Amino acid sequence: MQRIPLLPGDNCGQPFSINKHGNVVGYSSGPNGVKAFLWTAGAGVQNLGTLSGGSDSKARDINDSNEVVGTAKTASGDRAVLWTKVGNVRNLGTLPGDTSSEATAINNAGDVVGYSNGPRGVRAFLWSSATGMQNLGVLPGGDFSRALDVNDAGQVVGTSTSSSGERAFVWTRGAGIQDLNDALSNDVGIVFVEAHAINNKGQILVMGMERDEAGMSDQTHAHQHNVCAPAPEATYLLTPAR
Repeated sequence: MQRIPLLPGDNCGQPFSINKHGNVVGYSSGPNGVKAFLWTAGAGVQNLGTLSGGSDSKARDINDSNEVVGTAKTASGDRAVLWTKVGNVRNLGTLPGDTSSEATAINNAGDVVGYSNGPRGVRAFLWSSATGMQNLGVLPGGDFSRALDVNDAGQVVGTSTSSSGERAFVWTRGAGIQDLNDALSNDVGIVFVEAHAINNKGQILVMGMERDEAGMSDQTHAHQHNVCAPAPEATYLLTPAR
């Protein structure tokens, strides 16, 4: 067992991700604010810094090339950022017209996912160096989406509102955004509300709740399950049929 230290002088923090080399990213907090960090066995804990003129930052994910993504605060709002493997920090911007953004995951191709917020609400995005930031949309009838993970094939998972309520989604370049509940071959009495991880085999981790629970308003559900709210009762592993 090895302890992951905080930045000097800090008293709080949390790691979020680890890559195949054992390098860890997260945030460290103290009197001087919140700062993204990278920890390696050789160099110890390093402050990744923030955008020029900005203040706090948090690292959320790291790929096997030691590229790191997360969020940095600026005077005009939070921004999704990419810390390159040579130590530079890149502002990934927002979707057009939006005021803030957050990056949640990066794959080994350097594709970044997260969500952008503005007058139209929150929208999931996919960013690449070639195409910039792309709006992944929402499920039919919805007005909110967040992308939470992306695998090396560019498949994205997350959560979106829809005409039926909050639902887990998968997005692919060919098919766009799709409700993961539509993939079920029969009614199992469970509604998948958030997909938070996908691997290179296409296996997806989703949070689900019983169908009658999913039909409640968010306020009712939180009241009845305030110990665990807002998390649903169970997590499921979805494996693609072959």
